[in-house]
Amino acid sequence: MKKRIIARKLTLRKITLKRIMKKRITSRIISLIVCAALLAGMLALTGCGLFRKPVPTTYPYVFVHGLNGFGDDSRIPASYWGATAGALLPELEKEGFPRCYAPSVGAMGSAWDNACELYAQLMGGTVDYGAAHSAAHSHERFGAEYAQPLFPGWGEKDEDGNLVKANLIAHSFGGATARVLAGLLADGSQAEREAAPEDCSPLFAGGKGDWIFSVTALASPHNGVSILAIVDINPGLSQLAGLLGSSAEILESVLGQFGVSSDIGSLEHILQSAKTMDTAYYDLSIPGAEKVNEALRPYKDSYYFSYPIDGTKDGLTGRVADTGDMTAKLRLPARLIGANTIKGKTAGSITFDDSWLPNDGLVNTISATAPFNEAHVDFDASALLSPADYEPGTWYVMPTVRGDHGTIIGLGRAMNETLPLYLEQLRRIDELSLYVTGKR
Repeated sequence: MKKRIIARKLTLRKITLKRIMKKRITSRIISLIVCAALLAGMLALTGCGLFRKPVPTTYPYVFVHGLNGFGDDSRIPASYWGATAGALLPELEKEGFPRCYAPSVGAMGSAWDNACELYAQLMGGTVDYGAAHSAAHSHERFGAEYAQPLFPGWGEKDEDGNLVKANLIAHSFGGATARVLAGLLADGSQAEREAAPEDCSPLFAGGKGDWIFSVTALASPHNGVSILAIVDINPGLSQLAGLLGSSAEILESVLGQFGVSSDIGSLEHILQSAKTMDTAYYDLSIPGAEKVNEALRPYKDSYYFSYPIDGTKDGLTGRVADTGDMTAKLRLPARLIGANTIKGKTAGSITFDDSWLPNDGLVNTISATAPFNEAHVDFDASALLSPADYEPGTWYVMPTVRGDHGTIIGLGRAMNETLPLYLEQLRRIDELSLYVTGKR
């Protein structure tokens, strides 16, 4: 009897173990099926973009240099973008931003003329400065010819049906060039359409505001520079005029070792334009900048960022150069721009006060915040937690960078000091573009 009970218990234990094993196997099979289904779902969703690794540079970047600057297409064996830090664009490519263009526009041309040159290079074709504009400023209507577009596909639809746009990254006076280009794309020019109805450039037709996704201005004198007013008040300082916004002057230490000149652009065109107010120097003045600003407006669907710079500190006579932040070459103009003697003087509609004294050695910090007649707010990272929080058509004024006018493009800096700002900004813009196009 006892043997039967033991045998029965062993039999029941085997049956129980088999049931447990069967349940475990079944559970594992179900788990494998679920995992396989999830994996399949993830693979399928990858094609929809949900789990896709973000692809940088949704829209290409166009780097616009400042007065007397040059692009990567010049014959100068140095790089404007990166300066003494080294070539910036190859470093951006290594970080996942391969579509970056750095064209050359006029050395001292007005914002209008440079915008026309920039458009022709990006699109391909002949530079058209406009029939009305050229007649008003006594220079030739047409300029250089570009056989191939620097930016193929700009303004066209991609394979997903999205319009291919551009991000403009501009330094110094390049900010005015970029803004005028964006303004002409959006609104065109009625005067040019009337002056040449049969062969008006598409640039002046308008209706292309959505071709520009973002504009980022670095140390750009949106509202003019006070040093021109200082020179007018003190004629003996006229030799300083050559320093205004001049990236070539700032980069002299780089170019000098190669024994090359930074005089880029058509000398004949420059000489013709100089007879009128069709020059960068007029656009850099307070009245000139106000005239430029009156003709422009931010496009409702584009994003705007500005990086002001300050390399000064409080001194006995006003603001003086901080030797730890400013190269020796710019310390004298920084002192002149920051001097208390400018306070109370007027230029255009501006009466200079303490807010105009901080500067980067060439550009007043307040002028580089945003055009005074356009909506702008201080950048607040805590309030901008997702791309949906950004407001298009409004300038975001980034925290003031410490340094001088050349610091932000790499002059006197190492690449590891220069690159992070660009990576942060380009990644920010890509997040916005991926959000807008629905690719995230």
